[in-house]
Amino acid sequence: MKAIICLLVLTTSITSVFSRPITALITFENNTDNTSISGVFYITETNQSIQVNSLDSFTIQLPKYGKYHFRFYSEDVHAFTSYPVKITERKNVITIRLENKTKEVALAPTERRFPMQDISNISTEHLEEGIALGSINFIAHGLVAIDPEAAKIFKSAYGVGFISENCVVDPISFKTAMQTNKRIEAYLISKFGEDWKNKLPATPFGLQLDRF
Repeated sequence: MKAIICLLVLTTSITSVFSRPITALITFENNTDNTSISGVFYITETNQSIQVNSLDSFTIQLPKYGKYHFRFYSEDVHAFTSYPVKITERKNVITIRLENKTKEVALAPTERRFPMQDISNISTEHLEEGIALGSINFIAHGLVAIDPEAAKIFKSAYGVGFISENCVVDPISFKTAMQTNKRIEAYLISKFGEDWKNKLPATPFGLQLDRF
């Protein structure tokens, strides 16, 4: 009986630790010439967006211990977000590294969607609806230069745009980007064959193209 009671107490304690709110610290690593910042911090799992107007560190409250996905976006700089695979009371620091926009990268289309959405399993009908609305985009990761005029021409012809995302920092974002691009690729091949690949303004993440 004592063993059962101890097990119940231990189980209750562990459940309590994993289910109670977690405080996470967001810090900036500023490698830019900027002395201030204006941007938005996104938390995918809680569907939150937090306006940020300072380079000072700040804290957020998360519902419980576990996996989360964070992004920071600013029109002024490139932002690269790194964080632990699981947020715990001991591993709770989210670092946002800011870099100056290079001339080439600044040419990239400004169209972005946050947080990144996985469209790999949507029906062809829904995919075509998204294309008609202009919301379907190939994903490029890292500092990829995308000619805006070429991107506009491509989208005008095929209905698919481009998003230049931050460098991949977690397996889920990696998988989402690759599956999304593969889904769009399969659709375009079924509709237009292979010729459209020769008109791509940049290489979508996860696609292997002979000409690049």
